[in-house]
Amino acid sequence: MTTTTQIQANRDNAQLSTGPRTPEGKSVVKWNAFRHGLLSREVVIQAGEGKESKAEFRTFFRLLWDNLQPEGPLEEILVERIAVCYWRLRRVLRCEIGEIRKKLDAASWRELFARADQVCEARKSLILNESKQTLKKNSFGLQYLIEFLEEVKSEVEEEGHVSERTQERLSDHFGDDENGIASWCFVFSRMAREGPGGPEDNTNRPSDTPSPEKCKEMILKLIDEEKKKMEGLKAIVEENEGLEADARSASYVLPPKETADKILRYETTIERQLYRALNQLERLQRQRRGEVVPPPISVEVAAYTPA
Repeated sequence: MTTTTQIQANRDNAQLSTGPRTPEGKSVVKWNAFRHGLLSREVVIQAGEGKESKAEFRTFFRLLWDNLQPEGPLEEILVERIAVCYWRLRRVLRCEIGEIRKKLDAASWRELFARADQVCEARKSLILNESKQTLKKNSFGLQYLIEFLEEVKSEVEEEGHVSERTQERLSDHFGDDENGIASWCFVFSRMAREGPGGPEDNTNRPSDTPSPEKCKEMILKLIDEEKKKMEGLKAIVEENEGLEADARSASYVLPPKETADKILRYETTIERQLYRALNQLERLQRQRRGEVVPPPISVEVAAYTPA
């Protein structure tokens, strides 16, 4: 049996371990009871896609705890429930943003693929004037024309003129108008290749006929001018496409109706739980302070029904 001396010794020893006495120590141990709280432990997504910060939740929980100052297990449980409700409400906003972002991204990709398909179809039927115009109304098509002109320019710098095959492609891409780039390139290329006596005959060239080097210079000038024109047109088209994209984005800033209804139902349920916990906590704290608290008023709230 325990003797009186042992009982007194145990009492004396207990007085030596009454817990922390400094404000810093008390601030640390006050979380011991909730270190393994079920709600706090389960609410944070701790792995995989959508992982959340446990430290961020703890920081928020501490601020809420310090502000509401719960006493007793019931008040502590209500503060924990309030923290969990706020954390879940934050997910509602993340979900809404994700749905809007998904819709915007899908629309952007559809637009890019549509423009790329237009260019591919136009390149298959360049003999049609409509196809030529399609290339000039599309930033992808204009970039294709600019790169094609770069290819022609490289050939002229190397050969001094435009080959027959490249001449055909110039006509396909830019038409064979009398004053167009294809027609003038044809004229200067023929002058560069042929003299008055026939092909590759430059011995009896009249004095007013430009030299092959001059012809080459004129072809390169024509290509640079056409390229500059295409680049200016591309800047205008890209600006218009950007304005269209902005207008499309503005029309997608709300999630689809079905998703919006689901989000609103979920948000309404959490807010109802949050306000109930806040009200219960307030009543408990007022009762603890000795205030007269009237009985709660029961109000039936109609469930949200989407139109």
